[in-house]
Amino acid sequence: MNARRLLAASFGLLLAFGMAATVQADTVLNQGLISSTIFRKMHSVQNMIRGGQYADAQTQLGYLQGVATNAYDAAVVRELFADLYIARGDYAAALNALQPVVQQNILTPSEQRSAQLVLAKLQVGNGQYQAGLDTMRAWMQGQDNAPPDALITLAQAYAQLGQCRQAVPLAKRAVESTAEPQQEWFQLWISCQYDTHDYVGAADALEAALSRFPDQLQYWEQLGEAYAQSGDNSKALAVFALMYRQGQIRQPQDYLTLASLYMRNGVPFQAAQVLQEGLTSGVVPATDANYALLASAWQEAGDTEREVAALTEAVKVAKTGDPYLAQAQVYAAHHEWFSVIDAGKKAIAKGGLRRPGHAWLLVGVAQVQNRQFDDGVASLREALKYDDSRAQAEAWLRYLNGRGIG
Repeated sequence: MNARRLLAASFGLLLAFGMAATVQADTVLNQGLISSTIFRKMHSVQNMIRGGQYADAQTQLGYLQGVATNAYDAAVVRELFADLYIARGDYAAALNALQPVVQQNILTPSEQRSAQLVLAKLQVGNGQYQAGLDTMRAWMQGQDNAPPDALITLAQAYAQLGQCRQAVPLAKRAVESTAEPQQEWFQLWISCQYDTHDYVGAADALEAALSRFPDQLQYWEQLGEAYAQSGDNSKALAVFALMYRQGQIRQPQDYLTLASLYMRNGVPFQAAQVLQEGLTSGVVPATDANYALLASAWQEAGDTEREVAALTEAVKVAKTGDPYLAQAQVYAAHHEWFSVIDAGKKAIAKGGLRRPGHAWLLVGVAQVQNRQFDDGVASLREALKYDDSRAQAEAWLRYLNGRGIG
């Protein structure tokens, strides 16, 4: 998986409904500081908000705003407005309502801290990442055991500002400090590990995510990729092989990744079988490159017949003559010179070769081996025109000339 896409997707998830999960303002009503009449109405408004009676709550808040007799009452009313907007999902309005309250600093110390934390979440959720970071850092001062929602808010602010190294330990602490961490918290942790290219750390985060969400296929895929990126091909293979046995290998890239891991771990026969299954089922695209990969796997597995069959399929879909040239090389290894000439000429005729000189050289050598000396000399002279085949062509022509040929 593309790490940047993962990073962007995780942040998007946190902004989309992570806000609803972490910003749950519920203003504390201090009965000792509020007149009994206003307190009762405020308590009634809270019940309306909790019950989803938003229109009635807004009407009552408008009334309370007009009858508030002091700055403290007015600040609590604004907090309740913020509660209402948060409940309705209007985080921009909630931010506008709450920010002046925090700036005034007229609430009690505990109420001020609660409001400050909600403000930081709203700032981050509204894209004011630096402001949210500043608010959260101020809130964290003297806080030894910050709650997980505070940690994840600070982590998100750092991450959105491109400071994932600072975000990683915070996201990890948030996950580990609660029995029920949200899935989006794991995604932020994983994404930031990818962003810092710490694939060992990404694997640790993914293992933690899978311990809680074992049915999430994307985490298994990412875990295998993280192991591969960290250079632990055996663990990467174990993950993808397990997915394969459980029928979870369904995408073209998954087949190609598993085949590649089998090859890296020195198990080419299984690599070929996986690729063959993917191509036969139509999941893996029938391209010349994929058939060439299959041929390479069969070659390493020592199955020449299947190697040639794969190259034959590659020829059918190829836009260049390279698969024919690969066939010619296989035949040359077995001294099947007539087949070398046939496949080599087809390669040249189809064109688009990466190494045309090598094709002429191969055909020329095969013709010489078949005692077709005139044709062989002509082909070798064609090979002289290319830098990567000139030296060998010259050597063959000197050899032939020494025998009075050409």
